[in-house]
Amino acid sequence: MASQQFTPDIGDETVIMHEQYLVPAIYAQWAGRVAEIAEIDVGQHVLDVACGTGTLARAIQMETGLSGKVIGLDNNEKMLASAQAHSRGIEWQLGDATAMPFEKNRFDRVMCQFALMFIGNRVAVIKEMLRVCKPDGLVVLATWGSLHQGGAYDVLIKMVRKYLGSRAALNLSSPWALGKPGVMDALLLTCGVNEYECHQRVGQASYPSVRAFIEVHLRLAGEFENLSEQSLDEIYNAANMELRPFLTSEGKLVAQLNADIFAVKDI
Repeated sequence: MASQQFTPDIGDETVIMHEQYLVPAIYAQWAGRVAEIAEIDVGQHVLDVACGTGTLARAIQMETGLSGKVIGLDNNEKMLASAQAHSRGIEWQLGDATAMPFEKNRFDRVMCQFALMFIGNRVAVIKEMLRVCKPDGLVVLATWGSLHQGGAYDVLIKMVRKYLGSRAALNLSSPWALGKPGVMDALLLTCGVNEYECHQRVGQASYPSVRAFIEVHLRLAGEFENLSEQSLDEIYNAANMELRPFLTSEGKLVAQLNADIFAVKDI
């Protein structure tokens, strides 16, 4: 079953935006929940695949303790530099998730949090995760669930389609590509995985304002720099009206954001 794949361009500005907005709005709250499902024990060796700025790896380190080992793998030097600046005692390694520089059966846990949807060869990545995990270990894949119809993200994507066209809307909706019914099931089956558990979890994202919500996602979709000041004003004005139902009394925007967390045992 095919699904769209869009990889954001990651430069200095994207890394800063990631830490300033996306980590507090989204990733920080999920790291502990994903780590909990992995049932990590003290002293275990754990790999965080496509680790980004290291939010999940830092949560994992809280579980493994000083006697364990946590490695974060990513193919982007700027993301890894940010990860290293925000942590101690974690090994950060530059590398390709489709050809990991680790021997077979190396890790007790191999994990990937909300990155698989942005990777081109997903089958190769999952197979590599299975290869480097111990037979009695656990592979954990966290993806976003289906897009909540009528929610803030749904409204945002429809606005982008109206003002910027279908390509921009498709790029913006790519984080939910693996949340469509049957997509992850087919992907895991292709990788030879027949038995797994899917833990569905309800969550939300919180942004300081409508403007922050719009700008962050337009930048992620690669559209922000191409917009004129007039076009941006039109989008902001429309957003202030259409996203009003999702504002708190303090002016923060809250969007429903659910996750599917897959756990593969008996590797």
